[in-house]
Order: sequence, then structure tokens, then C-alpha cells
Amino acid sequence: MEHETYAKSVHDENDRRRRRSIGIPEVLQVRRPETWDLDPGFNPYIVRSRHQRIAHAITESLRDRSYAPRHPAGFSVPKPSGGERIISTFQIADEVISNRLLRSLTRKNLPRMSARAYAYRPDLSPHDAISYVSTEFAREHRLFVAEYDFSKFFDTVDHDFLLETLDTMGITRTPLEQYVIERFLESPEPYLSPAQKLASKPARKRGVPQGTSISLFLANVAASELDRALERLGVGFVRYADDTLIWSTDYGRIGEAASILHEASSHIGSPINSEKSLGIRLLAKEETVHVEMSSTKYVDYLGHRLGLRDVRMKDASVNRIKARIGELIFTNLLLEPLNGTQEPSRLSDVDRDYATLIWQLRRYLYGPLTEKGIRKFQAGAIPPMSFEGVMSFFPLINDERGLRELDEWIAARIWLAMRKRARILRAAGLALPLPHTLQKAKLIGFTSRSSRSGDVVDLRMPSVRKIAKVIRLAVSTHGLGVVSGRAPLYLYADE
Repeated sequence: MEHETYAKSVHDENDRRRRRSIGIPEVLQVRRPETWDLDPGFNPYIVRSRHQRIAHAITESLRDRSYAPRHPAGFSVPKPSGGERIISTFQIADEVISNRLLRSLTRKNLPRMSARAYAYRPDLSPHDAISYVSTEFAREHRLFVAEYDFSKFFDTVDHDFLLETLDTMGITRTPLEQYVIERFLESPEPYLSPAQKLASKPARKRGVPQGTSISLFLANVAASELDRALERLGVGFVRYADDTLIWSTDYGRIGEAASILHEASSHIGSPINSEKSLGIRLLAKEETVHVEMSSTKYVDYLGHRLGLRDVRMKDASVNRIKARIGELIFTNLLLEPLNGTQEPSRLSDVDRDYATLIWQLRRYLYGPLTEKGIRKFQAGAIPPMSFEGVMSFFPLINDERGLRELDEWIAARIWLAMRKRARILRAAGLALPLPHTLQKAKLIGFTSRSSRSGDVVDLRMPSVRKIAKVIRLAVSTHGLGVVSGRAPLYLYADE
């Protein structure tokens, strides 16, 4: 269970803090999801203890057509552009119904979906979308690209249009499935507090409740007519939920595609966001100096930055990685020295807090792989396996310069933190074991030997370049199945 995994991570971090400190460190608290206090139906432990009664009651209500999902709660997700997005969360029993409905409808209707619709499908992932775009871009010297964003897509989908589209697409569904779809569409807006829970809210007239499984299928259905129109026009495109990227070598066709997109937004009921939509631009190669119209050297899509010849991480994705690494560096190397609470026993033959930092950093970037394992894969064949770690979200990047710069940034931040740590510890009269005093180049490749076993302790700095190269090799050998296609949506679509 996700909550138990999270609780264990908090427990482990508190243990590390106690080992590092001679004082009373700030202890992290395991936060219960707020929804658990809103209704017992959100608490998995309570639901598990009552699952037989709940299953029986829902089965009966489905049989006599009295079923309706309970009033959803909501939580807010900050938008990078400012403001917040409210996500609905349904009680566990209702989400089970929603998820089963999603799987049933997807299994029966997958051939009716466009091959260029990549969201929420068992056969495709965001990585497949990036792979397709990069392959198409690499064929051309210049392209016209159209970038338009819908405004509050999930909140504004017209119900009549959506239900009509289910029929025009010939979506295979049973009468019971149709009934459950309609009940979820009518779910009222979520409540955010116990007081709001008691207030009566009208049935939803527009929009798909974002945050439940069936909404994923319905969002694809709502945009399917747009997919078909773009396919008939003959332009290149990919769509992930409401995030659509269109391209063509023909300016006339890209202009017509923009008209189709605006017409589709009118039918769907979701207007185009004029502030965030960049419109039609010319995508040119990096070395291009002069062009005859509004142009760009890259487009941002699903957490990636795509040019005609390279695939990079989007700046926001890089900044998110840097923020996490900076947090690990500060917590392990500087927090206790700055507070004057550094545990001296950590400073034995090797600075054990430094060793913990390297282990945590390696886990963050590599997943469970060791430095030795990475080097082994670099030199030989990679068996079928599943990669983890943050770099598994970016299996197709080929931006060697950007990866090298990120490696250099990591090394510089750690080296500077170690210098600062050394100054503070020396001023406190504490010993400075290895790898203190090492120059940056030697710190990057530092290894030591265990005083207990005599075994080599590998404390070489993890490298994004190395893991990226290994993952690319694994993808070329086994396909994109070696990385998860189920990363959180907001890791990709953070607009």
C-alpha cells in the first residue's frame, strides 16, 4: 500500500536523523491523508475490515440500479503557472467500480481509439509519444508546429457531446456500464472540508470528475473526434489527454489543423487557453540563425524538450531533480553541523553521513542498481529488467551536453557542501575523516575499505550520464517496456 511505503520512508529518515545528531532532531510526522478524516470510506484499513459488507451492498445497488458514487472529496494540487487544480477523490469502493469500468471499456474499445492518443492506455505510454515525436522530427530540417492548450478541459467537457460521441464512435458497452458512466458524470463537485460535506450540491452538468479512473477513458472519448479529423487531414500529431502537439511541413495544413482544433474545442465545450497557447511556429534546427516567421528551436511536451535532432529534459524537470538533490545534500551534510548537533561517531574512518548521501543519491537516480551494476551494464549485455529511479522517467534523452552539465552541477554542489561541512566541523574541534580534503575530481571517484570486513566501499558519485546511457541501451535492446509507463501524470504534464 502506498501509505505504508510512505510511512516506512518517514520512519527510515527519522532513524537517519537520530544517528546524525547528538541533540533532539526534528522528527518527521507521518501525515494521514486528510480524506481519511472526512469519511471512513476513504480509509483503506477500515474499508478492508468491512469489505464483504461493502461488496454485498454495492452489488445489490448495481443490480437494482440504485447505485450512485458517494459524494467525492477533493484536494488541491498547485500549478507551476500559479493557482491550484482541484482533484476529486472518490471513496475506495466507488473507485473500485470506476477502475473495473475503465478496464472493461478499454479492453473492448481499444481498437476504436486513435494510435496517436497515448494517455491512460495499457498498450501505450508517455514514452511512446516522445519516441514517435522525436522520430518524426528527426526526418525534417524544419517543421511547422501548432501548440494550443484547452482551458480546464476536464472541468468543461459537455455531457451531451460526450454521450453522443460514445454512440458515434460505436463504443461497446452494456446497459449497466452506460448507467454507471452517467452516475459518475453526475457526481457533484468535491467537498474540501467537513462543513462542505454537509452542504447539498447539485448534480454536475458539465465536466468529467478528474481523479477517478473512468474519467481517463471518457477524456479520451471526448477528444476522439479531434483525433479523427487530424488523421483525415494528414498532419502529424500526438495527444496525451488534452495536451495536443501538431506538426506538418505544409503551412496550409497546419493552419487548417489549428482551425480543426478550435472547432473541436467548441464541440467539446472546453475553450482554448489563449494565454498558454503558443499558436503556430516554425521549428528550426539549433544552428539556424534567420527565419521568416515566429520560430523556436524546441517544443516542450510531457516533461521533455524536443528539438529536430535532440531530446532533452524540460527545464522544469531538471529544476525538480536539482531541488531534490539539493535537499539530500543539505540534510545529510549541513543540517546537523549548522545546528551544532553533529554526532562525532559518524566521523570515523570515513564520513558516514557522506556515505549515506551517496547511497540516497544513487537510489534516487539509479533505483536499486549499484555503481558496480551500472558499470557492468555499460560494458556488456543488459538482461530484461525494470528500471527505477528518477532517470527511468527519461529513457529517450540524448542530450549529452545537458547530462554532462547536470553531472557537473551535482559534483560541484557536493564538493562545496563538503568544504562548508569541513569548516564547521573543524571549528567545532571535530575530526575530518575521508573524503574531506579531497579535490573534486578525486571526490567524484572516491572509494574506501570497510574497517570491519576489509571490503571495498564504493562511494563514487552517481552519474546521470551513466544511467541515461544504460537505460538507452536497455531500450534499444528490449524496448520501452524496461521503464514504467505509469509515472505520475504531473511529472510529465506539469503545465
